[in-house]
Amino acid sequence: MAQIVFGMAVPHSGMQGQRPEEWLSNGVRDEKNPELWYHNRTWTYPELAAERSGDGIAAQLTLDQLKVRSARCLAAIAKMRAAFEAADVDAVVILGKDQKEIFIDHTPCFAVYSGAEIYNGPPQRAVFAPDHPVTYAAHPKLALHLIASLEADGFDLTDLVKWPPNTWQQNVPIVPHAYGFIYRQIMGDRPPPNVPILVNTFYPPTQPSMPRAIAFGRSLLAAIKAWDGDRRVALIASGGLSHFVCDEALDEKLIEALGNYDFDTLAAVDDRTYQSGTSEVKLYTAVLAAMQDAGAKMTLVDYVPCYRTPAGTGEGMGYMYWRQAS
Repeated sequence: MAQIVFGMAVPHSGMQGQRPEEWLSNGVRDEKNPELWYHNRTWTYPELAAERSGDGIAAQLTLDQLKVRSARCLAAIAKMRAAFEAADVDAVVILGKDQKEIFIDHTPCFAVYSGAEIYNGPPQRAVFAPDHPVTYAAHPKLALHLIASLEADGFDLTDLVKWPPNTWQQNVPIVPHAYGFIYRQIMGDRPPPNVPILVNTFYPPTQPSMPRAIAFGRSLLAAIKAWDGDRRVALIASGGLSHFVCDEALDEKLIEALGNYDFDTLAAVDDRTYQSGTSEVKLYTAVLAAMQDAGAKMTLVDYVPCYRTPAGTGEGMGYMYWRQAS
């Protein structure tokens, strides 16, 4: 029987690969976004700036502050990489999402990649890929086992047999950035055989609810445990906490719930909160289900609120992992 010995939830934000002063440049894009999700509704940038004018965010946008927060993010990534390497796993299941990078004309709720090879490289940014094309080994046998087990448990899946071209990246078949970040930053471009699972948390109408995401995580746990052979498996969620509007109060609530295996609190949050980038929290529940079964305690490496405009746009960077209890 396979053992899930390690779990991780890590942000894949491109801000982590930028110079701190570039964060402010990203804010120009935020100012043009007519649908910034915050407190269960969408806001225009001027509306949001007025709403948050008393939150003192402007004081956190000095270059010195940005440099401190950028350094904390990079230090946290290094600790996450070291924890993953110490786990010494045989296979990995990676949960992420597509952001209109490969799924343009269709948006499956759950898709499992069952191909043999995974491609990465230019023209992805350096934070997501090396400066030359690379091929990683996938794990078709584990993928097909997961598909059969999850289907038997009532989940209708898309079997992603071939990696589609990445339309954001000049029509080449490289992975979406959610996966590239893990291969590059956590695995140093030397990933163990792995299975990417894509969950459409981002785009209505095929988003799973949080209760459905929790159920998927528990079914995934059962599927991995039923895999033949004495193998050590890691489960990684590639996502973020609150974004593209950073909400520290919400992030604190979510981190506490994640640390306490409090599925009830996670499920009780209004689904309008789990929209846009914040929807990626739904990916964490599979890791949570698995590591609760393993009796693991969450290690919170760091939480870094990273702002890029006075309106509070930016990302809540939470770095956390779980090790199987000894």
